[in-house]
Amino acid sequence: MNGLRLADRLAYGAGCAARRVGYEHDVFRTDVPDAPLDPARLVLRAHVAFVLPSGAVNAPNPLGNPFRQAWADWSYLHTGDYLVGPEGVAFIAAIEPPKPMLVVMTNCVVALVRPASPVAAGLNVYGAILPQTETVLMAGFPASLLTGGTGDRTKVGLPDDSRIPGFVGLIPAIEGVVPRVADLLENERGERFAVAGVERIDGVWRLSLIQAVS
Repeated sequence: MNGLRLADRLAYGAGCAARRVGYEHDVFRTDVPDAPLDPARLVLRAHVAFVLPSGAVNAPNPLGNPFRQAWADWSYLHTGDYLVGPEGVAFIAAIEPPKPMLVVMTNCVVALVRPASPVAAGLNVYGAILPQTETVLMAGFPASLLTGGTGDRTKVGLPDDSRIPGFVGLIPAIEGVVPRVADLLENERGERFAVAGVERIDGVWRLSLIQAVS
């Protein structure tokens, strides 16, 4: 038995286990940076079981950890696919046969925009970010957004000023979308976060964010 055959058998076995202990999930797949959960992007239904990242099932997942190991027949799944089921919405971060899949549980819906400086002849008297100059890179994507990373002091910088909170965002890597430092992430509540760092890991963009406050 070669490696491909072994990986196929392991995927089939993971699918059988998921049918026993998991739940049926809708699988959405998109190749455009907009509305990934549109009904037109439903490609199949599959049984998926989420367990701890270590593979254990003897304890709840620690708070603040969005990663799960997923048992499913990954032969029909792709990195970046969304899994929608009774336990919430997740996207596939990595498929590395013969190991189980790694998924990210989401807790918000985000848009990624890129601001552009106003263009004016001569001296530009106003250089702030304007909504009409923003380019939407992706919109309507469920993502993970959790506190963490490095924050910053308020712009006044007084000793008793509160710190601007830092966040870590995890979004699926979509073809043609490459986040950059200074891009803006906006959630469904209208909160905005400035991208301070970008890292690509398998099928995930990990963003270091600072909440934008007035």
